[in-house]
Amino acid sequence: MTSIADAGTTTPGRSQTSTSSYAPRDKGELAGMIRRGARRDEISAFLASLKPSLRVEQVLEVQHGLVGKLYDAVGGAEALALEDIVPADERGTIILEGRNSLPSFTRFQKRFTRVGDTLVGYNHQLMSFVTGPGYFVVRPPTPGESHPDELFFDYTTDPPSVPAGWPAFKANDAGLSRLVYMNMKDFCRRVGPGVLVGKAYKRGVAQNAYFTLTRPY
Repeated sequence: MTSIADAGTTTPGRSQTSTSSYAPRDKGELAGMIRRGARRDEISAFLASLKPSLRVEQVLEVQHGLVGKLYDAVGGAEALALEDIVPADERGTIILEGRNSLPSFTRFQKRFTRVGDTLVGYNHQLMSFVTGPGYFVVRPPTPGESHPDELFFDYTTDPPSVPAGWPAFKANDAGLSRLVYMNMKDFCRRVGPGVLVGKAYKRGVAQNAYFTLTRPY
């Protein structure tokens, strides 16, 4: 199975040797590919040719409606596994850089760690003081779900505990958090090395809200 993580990298700041040699002509090249209707394999190959910092730059330029077009373009890709988000040998907090399809406040991070055998995460973003951290549990592809072949972020299940140094827990059905996170599940598709794209559902109903996550190392 091909991980979204780059081989040989585990923690931010660790030195690495990249085999990527392609430098894109401009930071909007991936966005242009999506506009032209590039196939899933073309998108994956392009991302595989880039070192992680350039992948982040390219994916962050995919904004607004193009995020949804990317989600549609990569349908049918190999399903993600929990180890694609956080490899089994990684410890501590793992940070992925995000961009959503909203008109504003589009940049965020999702931060992950393992609590026992459970992979948990939360949303680190500018409006967290209003919306709360949006805690979730990462689930593997599960029969009976809206997309049974796709890994998903489950906001309907509380984490077993909150790691030291993370924001205080706030339930997703409390206060203003309920407007954003209550009853939500994000279904995720593999895009290429270090990159995934997701779509939000509430009670099985698509929300026309998409996001990308990119590993920065």
